[in-house]
Amino acid sequence: MRKILISWEGYKEDFVTRTMLNNVQRELKTNNKGPTFSLHNDFEYNYDLHILLNSSKTKEDLEYSNFLVKELRRNFPKRIIQMKNVKLNDPLNIEEIFKASNQILSELKHDEVEVFISTGSPNMRVAWILSQVNFKQNLKLFQIRQGKYTSNNCPEKVFVNIDTISPNAINLMGELVNNKVNGDKFFSSVSIEPVYKRALQIAENTDNISCLILGENGTGKENLALYIHRNSKRKNKEFVAINCAAYTDELLVSELFGHEKGAFTGATFEKKGMFEVAKGGTIFLDEIGDITPKMQVSLLRAIQEKKIRRLGGTREISVDVRVVTATNKDLEALCDKGLFRWDLFFRLAVATLKLPSLRDWTKKEIKGLIDHFNNIYYSEFPNRKQKLIFSKEVINRLTSYHFKGNIRELQNLIISLYTFCNKEVTLADLPERIMNEKKYPKTESENIQALTLKVLTEKNWNVKATANALGVSRATLYKRIKQYNFRKLNGYKS
Repeated sequence: MRKILISWEGYKEDFVTRTMLNNVQRELKTNNKGPTFSLHNDFEYNYDLHILLNSSKTKEDLEYSNFLVKELRRNFPKRIIQMKNVKLNDPLNIEEIFKASNQILSELKHDEVEVFISTGSPNMRVAWILSQVNFKQNLKLFQIRQGKYTSNNCPEKVFVNIDTISPNAINLMGELVNNKVNGDKFFSSVSIEPVYKRALQIAENTDNISCLILGENGTGKENLALYIHRNSKRKNKEFVAINCAAYTDELLVSELFGHEKGAFTGATFEKKGMFEVAKGGTIFLDEIGDITPKMQVSLLRAIQEKKIRRLGGTREISVDVRVVTATNKDLEALCDKGLFRWDLFFRLAVATLKLPSLRDWTKKEIKGLIDHFNNIYYSEFPNRKQKLIFSKEVINRLTSYHFKGNIRELQNLIISLYTFCNKEVTLADLPERIMNEKKYPKTESENIQALTLKVLTEKNWNVKATANALGVSRATLYKRIKQYNFRKLNGYKS
């Protein structure tokens, strides 16, 4: 088994820099005190290969990277140092970085790998940490602590242990884990089958109409949007997803419509917006109910005119995309309050789909979803020798649990269990929120049953008063009493 060292090139730290007019510029001269040289100078080197990663696509940056490798080879002639160019469209896009790092690690899954995570952007460091969930058996991550922070004034390696990572990181990994988990492998159940049949009609029978997906957080709205895309004529083009709630207006405009070089401070290059990137394909706008009235106007124009204008630009660019949006909010209620534009609502809701919450699924369906995720993550964690075994008590607990986070909460739970459990999952492995949960009615029917019985009891089984309190007819209430087999020893008043 080979031992491999991986690190990102330090864009500025690995080179001599000078400041001109408040702008830091690199010189084509290596910084022998920089992180990459320090790694070779200050520590014992016991690797078979050092893979130095570069993320740029420009000729100038590649020239700097090649120069750095050349100097390393000259100073350390017995060491094998290889430069690998990982082209990133957006060096701040953590999902893109995460996919790239997973691809690199997949190619080295039979090797022992150590990653020096001090170099590169903060998002690159986060991506490595998330990747360790998948490859923890043969992957170690480390940083360098400078001598001024140590007791012996010498720099030292500090390894990052997956077991110390917060649950939030595990949840984030669940958001970013390979798209094939959320793409090719759809889970079907009786509760969502009608929604997916309707989605298939939209995909096959239409090409341009917009679709609005409603549902609570975590019910699988992006999965449904991707299903529409992959069953439509646009399936061979791009599918891009944007969470509108994650951006300010200025950033969302730049993300959707792009910007020209110099459009604002820090805009050092021209950037295509997602409407351009998705040309011929589908753009999915999640949390659409959170965009501001100003942003609503910009989006309405883009959808109506099928044209966009980059931030800082003057020319109009034609765009051909299907727009699929999603929200957990009541858009019509927001329109009534003047918080959302009716004209935009009608543009977005040409076709509407609504996903049920997980607590409206049957226990059998939830068990099927657990098995589905178990199959997926067994193949996604390459060092696993067998699938997780769920005890009967665990299955009973999970199928009775009130999943506030819906499918996403269950998915992230399975990821966490694959991270920390070796073979069998027991009750002791479940989070406290599941073990100590207050009892909730699970389904809509159970909610109706509980509420009806509660009001009947409060109204001393007076049918007229109960029906008025519930806002239903007496015939409906009699039907419920019969359906749920309610009984009162002394009868009840009509």
